[in-house]
Amino acid sequence: MFDADRPITKSEQDRLGRSLFAKYLARCMLDHKDPDSLVIGLYGGWGVGKTSVINLVVQELNFAATNMEDNEKPIVLNFSPWSYSGQNQLIYSFFRRLSSTLRSVPYLENSDRIIHLLELYVSYFTQKPVPKPLRSRRSLLDRLTFRKQEDVYAWESGRDLTLIKAELNELLRQQKHKIIIIIDNISRLYDYEIKQIFQIVKSMGDYANTAYLLAFDKDYVVHAINKLDGIGGEEYVEKIVQLPFDIPPILQQDIEKIFSDRLSDIVAMVPEDAWNIEYWADIYYSSLKYFFENCRDITRYVNTLNFSYSRLRDLVNPVDFFALTAIEVFTPDVYFGIRENKDLFTDLLDHVYVLDKEQLKKDKSRCEEILSRTQRVPREVLLDLIMRLFPRIRHIYHPDEAFYHSDATARKLRRICSPDAFDIYFRLSMQVGQIPESEFDTILSLASDAETFDQALTRLNQDERITKFLDMLDSKVLTSLPRRDIQAVISALLDNGDLFPQGLSDTLSLDTPMRIHRIIHGLLRRFQTPEERFVILQNAIANASKSLYIIIHELREQSREHIEETDTFVPREFRDLAPEHLDSLKKMTVKRIEGWAKNGSLTDHPKLLDILYAWSEWGNEEDARLFVDTITKTDRGLISFLTSTLDQAITQAMTEYLKDPGWDKYLDDINAFIPANLLETHAKTLFEDEYFEKLREREQLALMIFLDLIKAPTKKNIRKTTV
Repeated sequence: MFDADRPITKSEQDRLGRSLFAKYLARCMLDHKDPDSLVIGLYGGWGVGKTSVINLVVQELNFAATNMEDNEKPIVLNFSPWSYSGQNQLIYSFFRRLSSTLRSVPYLENSDRIIHLLELYVSYFTQKPVPKPLRSRRSLLDRLTFRKQEDVYAWESGRDLTLIKAELNELLRQQKHKIIIIIDNISRLYDYEIKQIFQIVKSMGDYANTAYLLAFDKDYVVHAINKLDGIGGEEYVEKIVQLPFDIPPILQQDIEKIFSDRLSDIVAMVPEDAWNIEYWADIYYSSLKYFFENCRDITRYVNTLNFSYSRLRDLVNPVDFFALTAIEVFTPDVYFGIRENKDLFTDLLDHVYVLDKEQLKKDKSRCEEILSRTQRVPREVLLDLIMRLFPRIRHIYHPDEAFYHSDATARKLRRICSPDAFDIYFRLSMQVGQIPESEFDTILSLASDAETFDQALTRLNQDERITKFLDMLDSKVLTSLPRRDIQAVISALLDNGDLFPQGLSDTLSLDTPMRIHRIIHGLLRRFQTPEERFVILQNAIANASKSLYIIIHELREQSREHIEETDTFVPREFRDLAPEHLDSLKKMTVKRIEGWAKNGSLTDHPKLLDILYAWSEWGNEEDARLFVDTITKTDRGLISFLTSTLDQAITQAMTEYLKDPGWDKYLDDINAFIPANLLETHAKTLFEDEYFEKLREREQLALMIFLDLIKAPTKKNIRKTTV
């Protein structure tokens, strides 16, 4: 397969039609009859194929040499200064290579003299001694007396630089050989090294029968010389280069053929029936093809795509991923802008707020800022691609234009515009569950409307990013949030808290309920009086319909400030709530518990035991016991009650596979609401029934552990919960 990045070495590999141009360059140097030197400039930017053209020129020179007499064959030095860059010996390395090349030519007339003069010239030019093997033979007396040979410099020869250069030039003029010096990768050098290369060519530019082929990015070189000299870079280059050539432009059809060739192996990895050729053609010919300017662009893209797509191919839409990868490779700042603004590019929050004119204006401004981050791709091309990938952006720029888009279809096809699939596309460039600052700010700004913010938290929970949002919220943000928005934030947290992942609390981290308490406490302290704080919590509890335990947890944490026997006790003036306010909120919560019990929602609550204790402590204990007596007469109620009261024992059994003698304490929780022996018959019936096998693992363990703890005899053996 054609490798778009590795330079070609022979004309058979030429896919861009450069062979004829290379032959012309080679003939220009070979047919140059003027005894003075010739300097050819080969101009081209990064990745346009300068090295490939040079290799084709060398091939043509070698071919031409096969039809020449030995004393006419060209002597070619192909020097890459990049190999010596940064070693403070660029000039010396060039002359060493030139001397070595001349010494390797067996048919060079007067070679010893030419090389000796060249070494003297090098010594003058570099201020380095002549290498020992290339010095004049020592006198017989020096050899017989074993006199130590000292370093020899050119100025010790008794001849000045002008005489050395004149004799060397004359000897070269007498040759029929053309000495061709090719210097590539000049643009990759440091600025001062670029200047050194041109100084070398300038110093040897009048030697006879020599030709130079210099390959570089002219704009870059001119800029480098201007940085050193202040001005005159272009004039300096034009004085040295006698015959300039620009690399022939790569035709768009050639780029497309190479691109198709390199992409074929990756397309072969696409899952069956996942590739939509019409959608690809729409994306590619309208915008994507303009991202590729040369062969090196193709290689950068294909290498990145090959690495990332193979890891995500079963999770993403291939056409969308191919297009996004081009944005990632060539406009990384735009890529990051897309990644960090999920709400802008998907319908993440479209079910939360209406896209009115004011919102459209704000979103368009955000999009324009992201588009402005690059000059690599024309704005209109980039915008066209983004509008095809993200229908929401099309609606922002063309709100009156009718077009079809189905959220359900986008989700089914795993399109990047679907909020459910969006994060997967960036899985290799960001941690799962992250929320960029820009998206966090946008979501927080929605708190100006309570319903809007509540729905935003619901969507974050669906995206499994709510924990990260709480982490970011539990910060200095609490001190800058507008006071008018605090009610909406606290209300949303107390209404949704039971639905969030609860997390685990240990020495160094907090579970979700405790994190929510910290946030609420921080926000309440923004108000000066207990009365104001009370009203905030009163409204939040009154309007909560989806959660119950998180309210109980918050009030228990507030109560800790009131208990003198605890380390958390604080004087009345420093508490969030006055005692009478706290009692009032507890009574409100009991009313809500009773409402949940009446409509049947309480039975299946995973925190049933905690809620029952709150009901018993803050309300009527007999009401709580009566509720338990009622629900445990049903299969679902009994299983829910045992699963809640034995929750920690069940978790321990599932993770450690053994019984803890301390589990007996959980019978106290059961007996607090109903005598355990009253549940024995019902529990045995469920355990021995075929229905038992259809229960979830935690439910099965709840029955087994309970019967084991009360040592109930059963007809079916109880699986061992001991070692």
